[in-house]
Amino acid sequence: MPTDRVLRDDTSIIQIVEKVLKSDVLLNKISKIIGEKTAEIIKCYQEKVDLLETKLEKAYEDIDALEQYSRRNNLRVYGIPETASENTNDIISSLCKNKFGLEIPSSSIDCSHRLGKVENGSRPILVKFCNRDVKQQIYNNKRKLKVTKTIIREDLTKKRMSLMKDVLKKCGSAWTTNCSIFAKHGNKVYKINSYNDLDKIVI
Repeated sequence: MPTDRVLRDDTSIIQIVEKVLKSDVLLNKISKIIGEKTAEIIKCYQEKVDLLETKLEKAYEDIDALEQYSRRNNLRVYGIPETASENTNDIISSLCKNKFGLEIPSSSIDCSHRLGKVENGSRPILVKFCNRDVKQQIYNNKRKLKVTKTIIREDLTKKRMSLMKDVLKKCGSAWTTNCSIFAKHGNKVYKINSYNDLDKIVI
């Protein structure tokens, strides 16, 4: 075959290929195929990301539950004046006797100390009791302090304290029982364990 004919044939083939490659129909088809494959890949990875986020959130919840369980015998006492030579165990025992009529010896207190920043002139006292029954007995009497400056609260984790503040903002009233958060709206009482529970309350 003559060389010039080979060159002409090659040129014709190249022109045909270029024409095909420039075809809108072909380009649209290729684009569609790529788009579909890309969408499949994105969907696959998105499902994996969603699954990992769900597992991570569950892990955070489990960690928070464990931390809260470790605080089950604790109370925080606010509004008691602070002195330089104080004994916080004796302060708590005296409070229980004078305000609640309860004899709570220092031996029932595992440990106690002032905590965090000064609030209303004094830092709160964190008390860890040797058993939950003693803690609950004192917590059940907290209403007797209503006309005083002293407030008793359960020792919540940082996550639950943040949730509690937002529950108060939304509902106006909230409390804890066994370290679970409750709020009342209308005639209904809600147990709030997460922000999803809070979002379900329509004000």
